[in-house]
Amino acid sequence: MAVLRGDRDTDTTLRLTPPGDSEPTCYRLQPIEVSADRPVYTLLTPADSSCTVKVDRLASVISHDLRNPLDVADAHLQAARETGTPEHFEQLAAAHDRMERIIQDVLTLARGEDALAPVAGVDLGAVAVDAWATVDTETASLSVVDDLPTLAADRDRLQRLFENLFRNSVEHGSTTTRSQSSDDTNDALTVTVGRDGDGFFVADDGVGIPVADRQQVFDSGYVRDDSGRTTGLGLTIVEEIADAHEWEISLTESDAGGARFEFHPREPSTT
Repeated sequence: MAVLRGDRDTDTTLRLTPPGDSEPTCYRLQPIEVSADRPVYTLLTPADSSCTVKVDRLASVISHDLRNPLDVADAHLQAARETGTPEHFEQLAAAHDRMERIIQDVLTLARGEDALAPVAGVDLGAVAVDAWATVDTETASLSVVDDLPTLAADRDRLQRLFENLFRNSVEHGSTTTRSQSSDDTNDALTVTVGRDGDGFFVADDGVGIPVADRQQVFDSGYVRDDSGRTTGLGLTIVEEIADAHEWEISLTESDAGGARFEFHPREPSTT
């Protein structure tokens, strides 16, 4: 499997016949478009029907996860051009570093290697703060409680989990009134990362998620509006990262009426 840069925008099957071999080998060239104004990349894989779904999911994850740091980089690049402030260049470099880590994670998954590298004693609060800095959070604010537990986790994967949860809150948690009142700090969305027993939670004070939708939001491709701002993969990725860490995830209503995602270590099987 390989990721190539090019301008091909259609899904194509390529047949290659080695010298002296009567059986051609088929490969699939699948375009990956991160955004309309950026280069198209092509995912090259064996054209095996048994791995078609996996390849489709991989291509979608690449295009979705890269949106976070790309959006942040674009914003800081524009600000750097206008002000020349060194802080914007530093944030731009950090966003590029984040994209490189995401690409490396995806390539590791594509090669079938164990991409999860958990270490003990990960500071959840520090990871959450780092994740918040890579997401375009508009007027929202982050609150991190002091008594968060330390867990064994893959720090990069955990950061991606937080990034997708924060983006979900900002994109879906804000009401129309809130988003239109960007100058009114009283209406700004607040996202809280806190302790829940031996686990942790991420909650917001937005409009919440209806009970009927709470299981569907984890389905690949599911979107709750037709704004076109999301691909319907953010919470699917959150669930997959939690599952890889053997964490149970549940979705409830926060004390403020918004969405609350809870994570707890999975109980060992007794069978």
